[in-house]
Amino acid sequence: MPNIVPMTKTGALTRRDPAMLALFKRTVGKHLIPSEVDEALVWTELYGANPWAKDLYFFVFDAKDEEKRRMVPVLGIGLYRKIAARSGNYRPDDRPARFTYDEELISAANPKGIVDCEVTVYRHAHGEWFPITERLRWEERAPIVEGAEWQWVDDPSGAIQTEGKWKGKPKRIRQKVPGSTGEPRLDPLKKNWHTMPETMLAKCVEAAAIRKGWPNETSGSYVDGELDKEDILDLTATEIIEQAEKQERFERIGGPNTLTIDWCDGNPLERVPAGKFYDRVDEFIGEHMQPGQEQAGAVLAWEQRNRHELKAFWALEKDAALKIKKRLEEVAAFEPKA
Repeated sequence: MPNIVPMTKTGALTRRDPAMLALFKRTVGKHLIPSEVDEALVWTELYGANPWAKDLYFFVFDAKDEEKRRMVPVLGIGLYRKIAARSGNYRPDDRPARFTYDEELISAANPKGIVDCEVTVYRHAHGEWFPITERLRWEERAPIVEGAEWQWVDDPSGAIQTEGKWKGKPKRIRQKVPGSTGEPRLDPLKKNWHTMPETMLAKCVEAAAIRKGWPNETSGSYVDGELDKEDILDLTATEIIEQAEKQERFERIGGPNTLTIDWCDGNPLERVPAGKFYDRVDEFIGEHMQPGQEQAGAVLAWEQRNRHELKAFWALEKDAALKIKKRLEEVAAFEPKA
């Protein structure tokens, strides 16, 4: 039988303590409107959470838009572990999180070249411990942005500038500004992903494993770090329609998991679905490396031209990408007969 832990023992915020409720509204919940305070109380009682102990955070999105405004409860990884432990059948991983790295993936979007991370937790059932393993790739959780980026800038409205100095305190607002390059990179506003990327990804993977093992207690919740990638959020009805329309546009051009390839044949760039990419590359190399007509230089020039898309394919289809890499290494080692 699972252990039943009274909420008073967890330090949870409950409706039984008006003084603590008033303190919550003045402190950690001061950014919430009354209806959101009521909702926050429901979540703290449901999860047995203590917001002062960083068990639970409440993020508000579109705060200035009454129609779109919404509050999202975010669980700390510590609360995930507490919830699983209360069941009486949880055992944490006995090893550190396992990471895979690839130096070729090091870029502005992946400073350490992290490929993926794996975490295992254990659930006891029928007299034995069963492992529950979760693995996530870097790009599945890292907040990667392209093109223009959001930054905090000074807004002069409400302040006066005299002799080159601000009189009064200018407001800080977020607005899009052109990025330094067009290449994908980590969101500069998500500092933790820059300073401790392994910690952030491992936290997301462990939370996913606990949700898999204890779905009744944790399904539908998010751990801090998962909301850094905006598409993790549940969509509103309007956004679902927009997403469907976007998906339809993707379908017309080959689907979202496609690669934009320059075949170096004078034709425009072609979007190739990831599922067909290996066969197309295999055919391309075969045509250029026919016995007696080898064009190794052309193949290697094509590889250099499409190096970023080849890395992207590695993230999508690891085994097939390794086969392509082996073929290209054979081309690079090719020596024409005298």
